[in-house]
Amino acid sequence: MPRRRAKWIGAFATYVALGLATALVLVPLAWALSTSLKTPSDVFASPPRWLPATIDLSNYTRGLFTPKFMRYILNSVLVVAGAMVVSVGLAVHAAYAVSRFKFRAKNVLLMVIWSTVMIPGVSIIVPLYLLAVDLGIYDTLFVVVLAYSAWLVPTLIWLLRGFVDTIPYELEESAFVDGCSRLKTFYVVVLPLMRPGLAAASVLVFVTIWNDFLLAFSLTLRDENRLLQVGLYSFVTDMGIEWGPLMAATIGSTIPVVIAFALLQRHFIQGLTGGAVKG
Repeated sequence: MPRRRAKWIGAFATYVALGLATALVLVPLAWALSTSLKTPSDVFASPPRWLPATIDLSNYTRGLFTPKFMRYILNSVLVVAGAMVVSVGLAVHAAYAVSRFKFRAKNVLLMVIWSTVMIPGVSIIVPLYLLAVDLGIYDTLFVVVLAYSAWLVPTLIWLLRGFVDTIPYELEESAFVDGCSRLKTFYVVVLPLMRPGLAAASVLVFVTIWNDFLLAFSLTLRDENRLLQVGLYSFVTDMGIEWGPLMAATIGSTIPVVIAFALLQRHFIQGLTGGAVKG
């Protein structure tokens, strides 16, 4: 009986903790959805109202379905696609090299690469800004793609390296016997088996860039080059904050992330767990 009671208490505590964690995530989103449907008088009502007295869909017209907002989304999609190609493309080759080849100071090099992740992003904003200006690429989507790619490559190398370690080397040896070169073996044998890991890396790139504000804000100036999260800041004006349109645009910006996780959740989890277990 004491053992069964302890097991029941542990299960109850687990569900309570999970419920609280879920509430911490969903309550702000529920409040944002509620605010996006409120009139200005309901937004500033005291005491606050969870449910709007009158549903106002004009917030979505003013905040979400506008040419400016669609431009922000297009910029974000272009940057995500470009950074995904560059960062994942570089990381997958580097991960294969550090997993399969032996060379001097390999572990030291990996630690140096990994240590760059620990550098706070705010500490390199000024050097990045000055470098972009000197190269003449400031206020372009190209410099944003380069900056995000450089930021994400170290993390992706470690993620994909663990996944390459789980692929049996005997498969590559069989390809060598059949006359395949090292490069052809990588593309024909190893890369197809890394699809879950590549999916996990792609989701990581997408979520990181889609939700980031600092780099995109610092490296772009013109409104037509702003990314989505920076564009949301345009609702904060000298006259005040347009809470209704801002929350409508915020809800719209979360939809692509939800869709990406819904479509790639299985591959994302398989990629992370596959890279964590060797053998």
